[in-house]
Amino acid sequence: MFRSMVLTALGVALVAGLVLSAVQALQVSPIIYAAEVFEVAEPVLEAAHVDGDEHSHDTETWAPNDGFERIGATVLSNFLAAFGFAILLLVGMLMGRDKAHMSTSLGRGVLWGLAGYATFFVIPALGLVPEIPGMEAAVLEGRQAWWVLSVITSVLAFISLVFLPGYAKLIAVVLFATPWVVGAPQPEFHGFAHPDADAVVALDALEAQFIVATAMANGLFWIALGGLSGYAATRFIKA
Repeated sequence: MFRSMVLTALGVALVAGLVLSAVQALQVSPIIYAAEVFEVAEPVLEAAHVDGDEHSHDTETWAPNDGFERIGATVLSNFLAAFGFAILLLVGMLMGRDKAHMSTSLGRGVLWGLAGYATFFVIPALGLVPEIPGMEAAVLEGRQAWWVLSVITSVLAFISLVFLPGYAKLIAVVLFATPWVVGAPQPEFHGFAHPDADAVVALDALEAQFIVATAMANGLFWIALGGLSGYAATRFIKA
C-alpha cells in the first residue's frame, strides 16, 4: 500500500502543482513583478580591508534569475509542496476510511482539500496577510512560529472533528482559538517603506490584488489536490 500511495501522490502532485504554477503565472507573478519595480535598493556594503588585503563579502542569498530559471524553480517548489500535501491528504483519507468508515471519492476529496486550504492558507492568512515585495513585516522568526502554531492547531482541530466522538469534538473550538489567543506578530509600521507617496498608492492597489490572486490560486490548488487525491485513493489504493 505504501508504494501505491507514494506513486499516487506523485501523480496527484504533478497535476496539482502544474495547476498552481499556471494560475500563479497568470494571476500572481505579474503582481509580484510589478511590486518589485518599487522596491527600495539596500545600501551597498563597502569591501572590508583586513591586513592590507581587500576582501569582498557577498551578503546576498542565492535567488533564481528572471525567466526560465525563476519559472522552473517555482514549478519545482510547487510540485514538491504538492507531493508533501498529497501524502498528508492520502494518509488522512485512508485513516478516515479505516478508522471512521469514511468513504473516499472525488467529492469527499474536495472536502479534504478545502480543509487543507483552510489549514494552510486561509487561517494563517487571517493573521499574517500575504505580502508583496516592499511591504513592512514583523520579525521573520515570529511569523514562522505563529504560522506553525496556526497550522498545527488547525490540523489537530480537524482531526478532532473527524475522529473524536460526541462532545469531545468541542476540543476543536479550543484548538482553533489558540493562535488568536496567542496573537499573530505584527510589524511596528504597517504599510510600505517606499518614500514616494504615489508609489505607496500603487503598492496598496497591488497588495489588494495580490491577496485576491493568492487566495484564488491556493483555493484552486487545494480543490484540485483534494479532488484528485480522493479519486486516486478510490481507484488506485486498495485496503
